[in-house]
Amino acid sequence: MNYALNHAIGAYRTANKTVAPTKAVTLLLDEILNALILASYYLRKNEYEKAFGGVVTASKVMSGLRQNVSLDADPELGQQFIDMYTKNIMALHSSYGRPDAIERYAKQAVGILEFRNAWAEISHLPKRSIDTVMGEILDNSVKKASAA
Repeated sequence: MNYALNHAIGAYRTANKTVAPTKAVTLLLDEILNALILASYYLRKNEYEKAFGGVVTASKVMSGLRQNVSLDADPELGQQFIDMYTKNIMALHSSYGRPDAIERYAKQAVGILEFRNAWAEISHLPKRSIDTVMGEILDNSVKKASAA
């Protein structure tokens, strides 16, 4: 295993000890969405290295989540999670560099947000608005990224 993957797995395990697993998954999915927002922002500014950093961050978090899926309780559901994470990682990297990358990331964010909101409901966290996330990905006036 490489350092980046070990780091992502370690972050999940640390979060798992600090908060309930369902809350940790929700927060990690938030991190993925935030990374997509920043990647889109930097793509619009033609800052490709910073944009790729967002893609890599999202990919690392998904890899960590994928590595921590347990197949013990429900092997079929666990395999669906593993497949979903794998396909999302592939989509992240295959979209990067394409002329419509921002639109692709927006579509991907919709699915991740639905998944995140399902986990949020289980862990009694507030849902995140689709309008807010799409506005941040597709809008040129992302304010969060300027603070980064």
